[in-house]
Amino acid sequence: MMMTDLQAKELEILKVFIDICNRLNLTYYLVCGSALGAVKYGGFIPWDDDVDLGLGREEYEIFILEAPKLLPEYLFLQNFYTDPAFPQLFSKIRDSRTTYVEKSVAHLKMNHGVYIDVFPLDGYPLTIEEQETLEAKKLGYQKKLSCVFRLPRNLKSKIGCWGRRCLGYHKHTAEILDAYTRDVSAFSTESSHLWCNHGNWQGRLEYTPREQYGKGTMVKFEGLDVRVPEKYDEYLTQKYGDWRADLPVEKQVGHHYYKIMDLHNPYTQYIPRSKK
Repeated sequence: MMMTDLQAKELEILKVFIDICNRLNLTYYLVCGSALGAVKYGGFIPWDDDVDLGLGREEYEIFILEAPKLLPEYLFLQNFYTDPAFPQLFSKIRDSRTTYVEKSVAHLKMNHGVYIDVFPLDGYPLTIEEQETLEAKKLGYQKKLSCVFRLPRNLKSKIGCWGRRCLGYHKHTAEILDAYTRDVSAFSTESSHLWCNHGNWQGRLEYTPREQYGKGTMVKFEGLDVRVPEKYDEYLTQKYGDWRADLPVEKQVGHHYYKIMDLHNPYTQYIPRSKK
């Protein structure tokens, strides 16, 4: 099946990402729907609209430190360090020559180019007490950050969001994410049984045995040689159940909702950057 124009742009960014990881000798993995697409379709899930990648925390930190020196000028490594309005725990690589403004963050003055996602994979505490403490902290951070996004909400959620905005949490995104990162990254990936993708929305479905990732397995993705988790069947089964079965037609839709998409003109034509 032919790629969409959006997928073709994302594939271009993916090629650069893989080249940089190879140059830095970093072990990345296609994760989430991208891993499913690679194994099941040999590329993108036909209706998918993004690319998801993961790196163990230590290698992720090397990547975010070194990649900006190696990326071509038109690609921007976005995270809360480089773009303080960016409200996520992970990074994106954005093509600044393009526009992909998602509805939930359209009001934020940040880079809104077409992107791929790069997630850190963190260790998890060993004791129940430490796990409960971490989960409570995570919930607190998530509530504070939720008021940054403009999403459909029920009355209770609207009231909670309004209260958090009154407390000014939406003005301190980078500080909240910095504390959030320190807490989730405090556990060694080497000594932990679980690796956790805390940045993805699927919660505990993203807590997987470290051995599932392993050294990875090479498969094809739109003609590229890419790495997916070594025990990809176990990984995909945990996340998606019977992943070999086809979804009903009504569920064959992407999960990102954009306000503006322009693959030929930069986002600055639509949303000017903050002077900060």
